[in-house]
Amino acid sequence: MKPGILMGVIAGMALAAGGGGIRPRGSSTDYPAHETAGGVSIGAAVIPSDQVRKIFATDLNSGGYLVIEVAVYPDAGREIDLSAGDFMLRAGSDSETVRAASGSAIASALQRKNAPRPRKASDVTVYPTASIGYESGGYRRGVYTEAGVGVGVGEPRPPGPAATDRDRSTMQQELEDKSLPEGKTAQAVAGYLYFPRPSGKAKTAAYELTYYGAAKQVKLRVPVPTK
Repeated sequence: MKPGILMGVIAGMALAAGGGGIRPRGSSTDYPAHETAGGVSIGAAVIPSDQVRKIFATDLNSGGYLVIEVAVYPDAGREIDLSAGDFMLRAGSDSETVRAASGSAIASALQRKNAPRPRKASDVTVYPTASIGYESGGYRRGVYTEAGVGVGVGEPRPPGPAATDRDRSTMQQELEDKSLPEGKTAQAVAGYLYFPRPSGKAKTAAYELTYYGAAKQVKLRVPVPTK
């Protein structure tokens, strides 16, 4: 790895360790869904799939994940202990309830999904190769890709995008860097939560998001974006 890229990865890791997340909007009322209860205000918005592709290099859409931007605003003088595991989501009364998935769990699942499969001894394959990396610093913060061409004879197809240990680590770093910060805070924080898409027989106009970390449950109906 080039020195500049290595320093970018280290800087990105340091940023995530320091809290990560994204800038919260002015108040919870700036989100399509917002509620206040138990000493905290929550704002939330579903990120449309086309925007997910622009925000993340990790392919969350084909992986079956729903991305929700969440902001948490503790009341003045109040400290909360925030955890992504305190958020649950469902798509209606006939839907299963799902918990937010961690960046490490998503990255591992996508790596397994893209792992190479064995090929016959007689197979000769010309294939594209690709990997992803992460760098951080100034305006270059984010994920980059590298591409090439390889030839294989009688061997397992070489790993494609998101299939190597390095790719798994990069995907995990990207997701954790942008996720809702966890831990104790008395300040407003925001970030993304990644949910497996809840099963349901009928389409829904809004998802039901519940936060269990406050003195009283905070329930929001987060509208599904219309195109």
